[in-house]
Order: sequence, then structure tokens, then C-alpha cells
Amino acid sequence: MPTIRRRRPGRLLVAALGIAIPLVLAGCTSTPSAAPVTTTTTTTTAPPPATTTTVPGPPCTQAAITAGISATPNEGLISVNGFGCSGPWAWAGVTLHPGIDAILVLSASGSSWQIANRATACSQHLVPADIYTAACTTS
Repeated sequence: MPTIRRRRPGRLLVAALGIAIPLVLAGCTSTPSAAPVTTTTTTTTAPPPATTTTVPGPPCTQAAITAGISATPNEGLISVNGFGCSGPWAWAGVTLHPGIDAILVLSASGSSWQIANRATACSQHLVPADIYTAACTTS
């Protein structure tokens, strides 16, 4: 007669728990799942630099300053004894007829110098700082 083996329910339960517990615990992990990475790229384009066109002024030479003073009638220029320039402004220490020493302030007018109103140019601080003392505070 054949032998019937009876299964032990304990082994089946242990076997079933051995498979079920790891599957249940697989969903309970302490390591967080990685969230999707989002990358944002911002591109900023700077505006092109402003361009300025500088019109060449008159040369800062004794000859150019003398020509500008001589172009003004009734100045009676004898000599230019000293001068200085800064941008569109210049000063000149001059001797005028009949032997009067003076300081003149000149402004650029295109490619030449012209005598400016010294009182206005100095009191309104139109004369640049680097020549202001020589142009405006000496007599």
C-alpha cells in the first residue's frame, strides 16, 4: 500500500512567509527614491557696447592756440607765453598790446580754437579740473 505523506503545515507557512516578507519589505526602504532632476539654463546676452565717435578737436599746440587768438579782432596779441589744453578747452598766458599780460580761455570750434568768455566758462565750471587752476584762478 502506498504511503501517504502528510505535509506539515508549519513548513508551508514558513516557506510562504519567507517569500512574502521580503516582497512586502521591498516597498519599505529607508533610501528615498531619486526625484527627477530638472535643469534650467538661462542665457543672458549683454547689449553691444555703446560706440561714440569722437570728432578730433584742434591740436593743442602753440601755433593752433596763437591762430585762434589772432582770429579774434582787437586782441592785439604780442605773444603766447604758456598754454594748456583739456578736451575742448584750453588756456593761454598771453602778452597783449601794449604789454598787458593776461590769461585767455579758449574753446574748440571744429578744428580750431576760439576765445571763450573766461568769466562764464570758469564760473559755470565748464573748464575741466585738470586745467581749471591755470585757466581760472590766475590773472
